[in-house]
Amino acid sequence: MKKIFQFIMVASTGLLFTSCYYDELPQEPVPANVTLHTDVQKIFDRNCVGCHKGAANTDPNLLPGVSYLSLTTPTAQGETFVVPGNASASILYQAMTGNGAPQMPPNGALSSSKLKIVEKWINDGALNN
Repeated sequence: MKKIFQFIMVASTGLLFTSCYYDELPQEPVPANVTLHTDVQKIFDRNCVGCHKGAANTDPNLLPGVSYLSLTTPTAQGETFVVPGNASASILYQAMTGNGAPQMPPNGALSSSKLKIVEKWINDGALNN
């Protein structure tokens, strides 16, 4: 009886440790043609507009209909949040990756597939499409 109990304890401990292991969830594929209105704005709506909605000190304004101008028009300090064709030089992308700017959103990084969508949109010219 004691050996059966020991076997059950060892087996359940093994199951406990292996049940905590998980694979990363599969990433969404990046569309061949990334657009602001279909792909990127969806990311802004779900992750950014809670704070970036045109209130004081929350530039850029990422609400639908105004996000493009807010991202591509120079601020009073002369900075532009998006440099079309160059994601790595864009303040928006730097903030989303936490590389060269404070991490946005501040409660945790976006998935790599979402970052790739924004990166592709910027590198493809950041069109208002």
